[in-house]
Amino acid sequence: MNSTRPPRSKLPVTLIAGLGGWVTVRTSILPMNAYPTKRPGTPPFGIRHWRLAFLPRILWLLSPLFLQRVGSAAELQGRMDQGSLNLTWDAPYARLEESSTPSGPWKTVIGAGSPYRRPPTSLRGFFRLKLPPAGKKWLTVAAVSMTSQTNTEANLETFSRYLDRAASNHADLVVFPEVALQGCPGWREESLKPSVQEMAYTRETAETIPGPSTAKVVAKAKEVGVLVVFGMTEKDAAGRLYNANVLLGPEGVIGRHRKSFFVANDAMIWTLGSGFVPLDSPIGKIGLMICAEMAQFPGPDLARQGAVLLVTSSAWWNSISGFWDPATVDNAVKASRWHVVSQQVGKVGYTQCYGHARVVDPFGQVVCDTGAAEGLVTWTTDILVNARP
Repeated sequence: MNSTRPPRSKLPVTLIAGLGGWVTVRTSILPMNAYPTKRPGTPPFGIRHWRLAFLPRILWLLSPLFLQRVGSAAELQGRMDQGSLNLTWDAPYARLEESSTPSGPWKTVIGAGSPYRRPPTSLRGFFRLKLPPAGKKWLTVAAVSMTSQTNTEANLETFSRYLDRAASNHADLVVFPEVALQGCPGWREESLKPSVQEMAYTRETAETIPGPSTAKVVAKAKEVGVLVVFGMTEKDAAGRLYNANVLLGPEGVIGRHRKSFFVANDAMIWTLGSGFVPLDSPIGKIGLMICAEMAQFPGPDLARQGAVLLVTSSAWWNSISGFWDPATVDNAVKASRWHVVSQQVGKVGYTQCYGHARVVDPFGQVVCDTGAAEGLVTWTTDILVNARP
């Protein structure tokens, strides 16, 4: 670009989806002071560099109109609005990436769909869209931090609200915390028995899997088109209680995992589960864990059994928050898998829970985190799954 040429107010950039969907056009969005210009008031960004990756240079000679008609294309556009950069694109399964240099390394900025808004304090960098192969998309996951009530219907209403939010962000999988369905009034950090009234609540609200609440969540999952994991107190045919998390989707219950490592007064409430076996699902095998089980680092074993994703429902305490990063991160790194971790936050029974639901990548980077508050985070991974019809 000629250094005296003013930036344009609209930046259409065609991305060519060829060679398995990995061909991209890279663009640079820069502050206005990078370009000397005699025209006042021009938008403070412009295209500095285009490159058609993996294509012969002869394509530079082809007209933009021709390029737009090659294979499947997407368009990335940039506009300034009140000093911030707004990027929009028209490919629902594209992933926006950025880099400080045109050659990378590239980091995912957002994969949950257009638009993306960048504040004016950080307008220097290179952006590109990355398109999956035809018929595929990258798996988008969501992790929830919530405070469960001792009220199943209230908690189901919370599930419903978060499922709507996650679906609006194009999530494929939404994960809720340990005992998210019923809460647990007798839960303590000490080895003290729950009261008679507290155990009565836990027994009366325990449910089978499948059961009435899983049926309601299945119906909601079908409505919004997602897979769901949540924690609950399960009751088996013999009346034994388990601390379980269940995986389900639009077609029904897929499976469940029962907590197999107890701390504090867990053993005074629930029966011990056993083992870790990944569950087959429409997005591949999923390895389920519950809270303190992370300290045993079952991630690598689940990966060896074919799990493509690790998922944890947790209610980690403030008192041991120093172990949260090692537990969540090391399982991802040791297994070389993405790890989606949901969390209780605030008071659950007599415990105070830490929050910080998060998504961790296979290299140990915490790519998103709710902080110490209720909320939901979504992230698009690099796991390819079938696109929805």
